[in-house]
Amino acid sequence: MRETGLQRWTSGLFFMGPALAIFSFIIIVPIIMSIYYSFFEWDAISPKVFNGLENYKRLLADEIVWTSLKNSALLTLGALFIQIPVGLFLAVLLSYKLKGSNFLKTVYFTPVMLSTAVLGILWGQIYDPNFGLINNFLIKLGLENWTHAWLGEEKYALASVIAVVAWQFIGFYVIVYFAALQNVPEEVLESARIEGASEWQILFRIRIPLIWHVITFTILNCVINSLKYFDLIYIMTGGGPNNSSEVLASYMMKNAFTLMDYGYGSAISTFLLVFGLVIAFILAKVLGKGTSQFQ
Repeated sequence: MRETGLQRWTSGLFFMGPALAIFSFIIIVPIIMSIYYSFFEWDAISPKVFNGLENYKRLLADEIVWTSLKNSALLTLGALFIQIPVGLFLAVLLSYKLKGSNFLKTVYFTPVMLSTAVLGILWGQIYDPNFGLINNFLIKLGLENWTHAWLGEEKYALASVIAVVAWQFIGFYVIVYFAALQNVPEEVLESARIEGASEWQILFRIRIPLIWHVITFTILNCVINSLKYFDLIYIMTGGGPNNSSEVLASYMMKNAFTLMDYGYGSAISTFLLVFGLVIAFILAKVLGKGTSQFQ
């Protein structure tokens, strides 16, 4: 007996309904509420006062917002140009079934599994200007002039956090790329080797084109997650010193939950949402053209 369109729709709703309900409750509803609150002046205690676009006018004139946007862009670029190439390089090495590759996969993925709070405290100790590992190592090498208060100087605070963020998530991309490379047909690779292709040619003309759809996903994932990154910066620097490591997500949290300015905090979060969607749309278009060229 053939299933009707209504029955298929009902069956799909039955199986997808709980997941859609949870997703809507956790993601969609808060987004709508945040957009709604952005049109009010509200401290979460007093009655809300509608102020139209005043929060957005304030946002456009707020220098810290633009500093935070610049820092968010730098964090995103730093993560993108470290995590993706290094993750792909390590995955390619592991795909050649080197001795101890299973152990190395575990080592690479371990930082991903660790709590961000633990990593923030750990790296805060490593960066400590008095007894931190980095400064002590530089002193041992006779490079005292290279020592810094890494998280306490405006020039180095953001770069220090970017290094930790990039290090933390490289393992995730190693595992994703390794799994994708394992799905490249071995017959294709052997045929290329028989034809005289070098390993470099096989990598750049066969293996990478065949996993380009995975690379596209990881680039989008890296950009979106980096734009909304918050927790490690909050733990390590709190956005300081002098807003030098402030990003949009941390500035939004500071306004909403520290200064209790929920209307302005919601306006910043809405701005971040729109900015992220625009960047994701542009990247999807650009990377999609790359995918079509490989097909």
